[in-house]
Amino acid sequence: MPWLFKEKGKGDIRANRVALVFGILLVVFVVVAKYLGVEGRIIALVVLVVGWLSQAFAFLLALVALIPVLGPLIVSIVTLPFFLVVNGLAYVITLVSVRKGYVRSAIESRILVSALLVGMVIGYILGKLV
Repeated sequence: MPWLFKEKGKGDIRANRVALVFGILLVVFVVVAKYLGVEGRIIALVVLVVGWLSQAFAFLLALVALIPVLGPLIVSIVTLPFFLVVNGLAYVITLVSVRKGYVRSAIESRILVSALLVGMVIGYILGKLV
């Protein structure tokens, strides 16, 4: 949802106030839901869906990255497991499809996952350059 980040490239919190409001609302929702005794799975699902749709997680990582010296290191540590999980899932899917005889499908899935990961790395590099 690009409407959340109206002024791209600005390091100003005012430019991203909608994402900030969504982040605060997520925290308030979690506290109130825990107080009311709502099941943890429901809380996690709502937080994941709303956070994903509102780009609150990206905004939170951007705020953490603003911390001098340690911020970029923390963001790298948080985002690295995503790469590992995606790559690991691709290996498992490839193994299962090769065992079932879908070699062509396995090759296509590995190509798609590799293209996705390379695209993410290129996007990260271009984002750092700009």
